Amino acid sequence: MQHYFIEKEHKNSDYFEFEDSVAGLKLKFKSCDSIFSKNKIDEGTRTLLETVFNKLQLNGNGLDLGCGYGVVGISVIKKLGVDCDMVDINQTAVELTMHNLLLNGIRKGAKVFKSNGFENIQNKYDFILTNPPIKTGKVLLFELMEGAYNHLNNNGSLTLVIRKSHGEESLKKYLLDLFGNCEIIKRNKGYYILHCIKQNV
Repeated sequence: MQHYFIEKEHKNSDYFEFEDSVAGLKLKFKSCDSIFSKNKIDEGTRTLLETVFNKLQLNGNGLDLGCGYGVVGISVIKKLGVDCDMVDINQTAVELTMHNLLLNGIRKGAKVFKSNGFENIQNKYDFILTNPPIKTGKVLLFELMEGAYNHLNNNGSLTLVIRKSHGEESLKKYLLDLFGNCEIIKRNKGYYILHCIKQNV
């Protein structure tokens, strides 16, 4: 099976639409066969969003890093009324996200573009949310975390989901060293939500 972040040519029959809900939001999505969690909101992303809405007070401008077809960014824009950039390495994901913003009635507050990690990102953010691509390996994962730190405003936060079995302990240790803090704010069915704040520097 191809990794979802590898580019692939698509034909019209590869695309479809589905509906799902999270944290009281009813959402519609266009998706396709090669996209991660193609026909439902995956459990990790669901846990991330429910935790964000229940435990955090996000405001300002945010980044949905590795947006896929747009679940996280669309949800926080609709629920919180914040601005959110949405990026992915996969061009198909970027195109789907742009379509899904309109499908969910969002016409402002979002900017969508292709980026390999933080390669094309110049802005700094008040919050970054991500369900990171674990399959890329630990080295690239840690590079993403460093990029997140460097692209946060002072007192900005990074919130992410990772499975215990996918290296939660080593990632938490790295984030503790990087940020000086890292809190587990939710555990659910093997998924851990980690939350870090960039202190004044």
